[in-house]
Amino acid sequence: MFFSRFRGSLQVTDVSERNFRVWITDIDVSMMNHAAMMTVMETGRIDFMVRTGFFKLATNNKWYVPSAAISVRFFRPLKMFQKATVKTRVFHIDGPWIYLEQVVIRNDRDIAACIVKSTVKKGKQHIDASVVLAALNATEVPSGGKDLVEVYEKEISLMAERTNTWKTTSDRL
Repeated sequence: MFFSRFRGSLQVTDVSERNFRVWITDIDVSMMNHAAMMTVMETGRIDFMVRTGFFKLATNNKWYVPSAAISVRFFRPLKMFQKATVKTRVFHIDGPWIYLEQVVIRNDRDIAACIVKSTVKKGKQHIDASVVLAALNATEVPSGGKDLVEVYEKEISLMAERTNTWKTTSDRL
């Protein structure tokens, strides 16, 4: 968060890029582990929030941003000391839901990709994304990827159905 404040501001429709290096604490045996990759993606989202002014706005309004669902796909590993970049952007907004897309890239090759479904809340109340966009003086609303959002929502729904069956059956892992 500290360094993001000095990196220049972004609009909600811009892409945040954050470079990183894989350190010894990030690896299992010889490659970056999934938990470390998720942490890097989280820092990408924080960078995006700080640079768009959302973090300051949220702090002033006592808002918080829980993630409702995260889906990650890992394509290839990163090894110790390798450099890579995490890119973050908002690709769709629908009511209270904000969908972010992230990709980790090294040498123009995809390492991992992530979709995050988030919302803005104050207490138990959802804050509609249009309120957030207006407060950020955003003139454009990211609305691409509707087909991907539909598939993603279906995945979330199927996963919820599956986990609900665990409560009544012996299908647990």
